[in-house]
Amino acid sequence: MKRILFSFYRVELKRLLSSRNVITAAILSMLSLPLGNLLYEHSSRVMSARYIMTPVLTGTTVGAVVWAVVMIMESDRLQRSGVHILTDAVAPPASLSAARTLALLTISMIVTALTALVYLPYTAARMSYLFSPGFYFANFAVFMLPTWWISILLADALYQITRRVEGSVILYIAIAGVSVSGIASSDYFMRWINPFVITYSDGFPSIWPLRIGLYTRVIWICIALAFWLISMLCVRRYQRGLVFSFRKNVRKLYILAPAAVSAAAAVCLWHFQPFIDHGPEYFDYKPEIVLEIDDANRISSILYSIELDPASGTLSAKAEYDIQVPYRGEALLYLNPGYRITSMSYDGEAVPFRTVDSDINGQRPTYFELPEQLCNKTLVIEYSGFPTQGKCWSSSMVMDTIDRDYITLSTCAIVPMLENYYTGVDKAAIAEITIPDNLTPFLNHARMTQYVDNGDGTKTWTERCPKYLSDLTAGYYTIDTFNIGELEVDFAYGTAYEETVRENDIQQAIIDILTYCSDHYGELFSADDGHLLLRQESSMFMGGYAVTGVSTWFETILTPDTLRDTDKGASATEVFIHEMIHQWWGGLGLSCTNEELWSPEGLTVYSTYRLVKEKYGALYAQQYYVDAWKKSVDGQNRSFYNRHPEYLALLPELYQSQIASANRGINRYQRMPLMILKAEELVGGEEQMDEILRRMYADQDQYENGFGFEDFLRYCNLTEEDLNLE
Repeated sequence: MKRILFSFYRVELKRLLSSRNVITAAILSMLSLPLGNLLYEHSSRVMSARYIMTPVLTGTTVGAVVWAVVMIMESDRLQRSGVHILTDAVAPPASLSAARTLALLTISMIVTALTALVYLPYTAARMSYLFSPGFYFANFAVFMLPTWWISILLADALYQITRRVEGSVILYIAIAGVSVSGIASSDYFMRWINPFVITYSDGFPSIWPLRIGLYTRVIWICIALAFWLISMLCVRRYQRGLVFSFRKNVRKLYILAPAAVSAAAAVCLWHFQPFIDHGPEYFDYKPEIVLEIDDANRISSILYSIELDPASGTLSAKAEYDIQVPYRGEALLYLNPGYRITSMSYDGEAVPFRTVDSDINGQRPTYFELPEQLCNKTLVIEYSGFPTQGKCWSSSMVMDTIDRDYITLSTCAIVPMLENYYTGVDKAAIAEITIPDNLTPFLNHARMTQYVDNGDGTKTWTERCPKYLSDLTAGYYTIDTFNIGELEVDFAYGTAYEETVRENDIQQAIIDILTYCSDHYGELFSADDGHLLLRQESSMFMGGYAVTGVSTWFETILTPDTLRDTDKGASATEVFIHEMIHQWWGGLGLSCTNEELWSPEGLTVYSTYRLVKEKYGALYAQQYYVDAWKKSVDGQNRSFYNRHPEYLALLPELYQSQIASANRGINRYQRMPLMILKAEELVGGEEQMDEILRRMYADQDQYENGFGFEDFLRYCNLTEEDLNLE
């Protein structure tokens, strides 16, 4: 049987390699990759997302459809030409069909490899020093090839069951339609033809998307293989129908047994997947519990011992609490849904506990009770597991992860969150965290500085901290330390961006920004006791926030695409200045509304212009900023559709949205800065405008819903008509 199958496979492979249908499919599949960036407008400037993720996922989906069509056409070839009667007489139909499918699977693998090689030079050139060959090829191997195989197997199975082209096509469209519909949008594992990835990171590579992508591809390959094997039992025999043929073929245990194994594997992998919590989801918005000291577990000290294993993506840890007074009654703690408490003891004696199988705000509750009569004893909780996403976070799929090159964990994905405990000590805990020695960790947003080299490729970092650990981040960071007057600055950025930082003299740009903006608008709120940590965040994990002593910024600020954005500055350094000034204007500083003629971008562009004017002179600022603004606004004013909106409404929605998007960009980056510049003239000059902006920044706590255009006019004592641009 094996010899016959191999002989048929060689003949089919040779035939299909010269088939026009296959050659056309290969060309269409390869040409589909650029469609992603042509049809999809990126809000992110991450290079690997633009030049790897989007093309590969586009080619994955388009290619899956193309190869399914080829599979159905090739399966119907003998039936269509009427020679199946002759071939069935000289060759087992099931063996011939299996050989054809295996040959097409082989060709799709060859086309995948060729596609990756064809686009390799372009991708490497566009990404420059951020390009990683291993990550590039991994995307093709994880997403494209398995999805094409799944599509080919499903298409052939549908044809073998229906034996009709139109029936196979209709059923395939239905199955694919579920994957791209709203039904699958909330269930990552149902998206078999259009894998879901939000974005990638250039400076902090994470294998999380590849890990879960490979897992889902394996599930669907098992499903498709089981379905295809079952369809082999439906191959027609003796020119009879489906039912008769199935009854004859079902005795073939060498087909039935692998089908059952594949189906069982798919069910098990789906049911026991470790990425999303399996328990029922609840949201509990109960008010914060106010504990009476006499009723609360009073803690004198805590020791957290945490070991992270990037190879398996798991955590093993122990939390030791020195408790002065046990809580009266049943206490409660929360942990990540993927973690399991392996033991709990108090004063060396086991403590009974029960974990509720439910997902409460992305956390899993555990109840336990300590003996009231035992005081000043130690509670020890040991736990381990793979960080799992709560269902409320499953749409992002990038909340907590432990990878070889990047680690990010939050709240109950690090240590237990105890509901009934009280401590009056500000930094009652000591955290000992063991991670690979090539990663730099940040705990509770601050840089960790003390460590012991274990000599086995890991370091154990020690930090005194509050009771709860709210954030743990570790990655390949380079940290530059310098002073601006009395302010010490730690500038932490991805090691991958060292060339960008050096070529554009980013350190001097930061000095210029902090000096200028502090003098003109006020000290940065996040600076604390003469120290400020400026830290770059991975684009995958919702970067950009400010806490005491720490201000983080989105990874894309340093990407080549961002630094080439002429709307934000005349050079790469000035674009970086623009992005960093958002520390004062935007989500990290004064929260601004996003109205038609008002946004944080306009304030930031204006402030960049002022800084550049002071640094390079009025002529430079006039040429590269003010004149450029006026040219764009003049073009907008002269636009036919802006002058005649009644004709704009007659255009297709796609063109209307493109014009609207262009207008929003001009309003934010050119029109609004010109309006602020005009306001500067009307209020008496630059010093008066600086005073207004300083008061705006100082009063930011008064604007819970964001600072808007009307608020700006009120501070300037102007009207909207005063700022009309003629």
